[in-house]
Amino acid sequence: MRSKLIPGVLNQAQSDIRAVTRAIEAVGGINLGQGTCALPPHPEIVVAAGRAVEEGHNSYTFYDGIPYLKDAIIERVAAYNSLHVARENILVTSGATGAFECICKCFIEAGDEIVVFEPIYKYHLRQAMGRGAIVRHVSLHAPDWSFDLEELASVFTARTKFLVFSNPNNPTGKVFSREELLLIGELCRHHNVIAVVDEVYEYILSDGAQHISLASLPGMFEHTITISSASKTFFVTGWRVGWAIGPQDVIGLLGVKSDETYVCAPAPLQHAVAHGLRLPQEFFGNIKVPFQDRKSALMKSLAQVGFTPHPPEGAYYVLADYPSAFADDDITAMQCLVEQIGVGAVPGREFFPSRSNTGMLRFCYAITDEKLEEACQRLARLPQI
Repeated sequence: MRSKLIPGVLNQAQSDIRAVTRAIEAVGGINLGQGTCALPPHPEIVVAAGRAVEEGHNSYTFYDGIPYLKDAIIERVAAYNSLHVARENILVTSGATGAFECICKCFIEAGDEIVVFEPIYKYHLRQAMGRGAIVRHVSLHAPDWSFDLEELASVFTARTKFLVFSNPNNPTGKVFSREELLLIGELCRHHNVIAVVDEVYEYILSDGAQHISLASLPGMFEHTITISSASKTFFVTGWRVGWAIGPQDVIGLLGVKSDETYVCAPAPLQHAVAHGLRLPQEFFGNIKVPFQDRKSALMKSLAQVGFTPHPPEGAYYVLADYPSAFADDDITAMQCLVEQIGVGAVPGREFFPSRSNTGMLRFCYAITDEKLEEACQRLARLPQI
């Protein structure tokens, strides 16, 4: 049977993110790798999910999402993202990953090119490359993770379909400024390229950082597909309710492909997410609060043992340089942490497709206070380097 598999499947391997999770579970350690977010969701949406089940919302929904959820998304993105859309501009999907899969299926043919900022969340790459896309990388440069405009402009060709990036960025936590987004938008319009922007971390920002949706800028709605989800906003990464926002004539066709792929997002959870999106504004303003002290504590602990953490502006990850004396490469560094102190972190190479070694690890601090405190205590057991 195995001989019948296509070459792309035979050559694939588990992501380093999942590999870290398995390794740390095997030793009963603390996972600072996978960004599952272990903080409790708002009690009201948990109650709303149970109520939806009890009320009988357990069958297929419209493939493009229930109107109640679409209306809630309309209200939320108007209030926060400066996007003024209609139901026809929204496709409810099986998570943001499901949204991007449908986008790739509808747009990408073998030989098409996509532009990505590196480091990047590699799941985006894998879905596009699985459709035969050719990837052009543009570097984000530490410590501020800026990009070179000339480098970005140079990678656009007649075959470029997408510019794909997350904002805030995973893994760097970079939040793209208005000036940067305007430059990106100008290039996309000039080359007739679609910007696909994953905004799932949009509410998780450091003090002083501002999230701006590229689609809200002048002339960009017709050139942008915006992806988001309930996962990071409500701490429900396993619910798999996401959405894509874009021009009506495109969203309708994406919906047909979504139907063929997933049928619909989970019915009762669509109702619960709709309830969550209508929580008071105070809730959304406070989403970032639980992460501020966690970030500071983790960065302090890493610095005390000789790591060099890069302060993130958004999301809930820290990329940190490890000392060369600690390990020769990313995989060894990950293994050392697991074996010596039972702490999991993702090798930096998972986010740098053009590099086999980066000298960095990614740590996630979206865990409980108790687990984070224990992780910091374990880090302190490492000899100072």
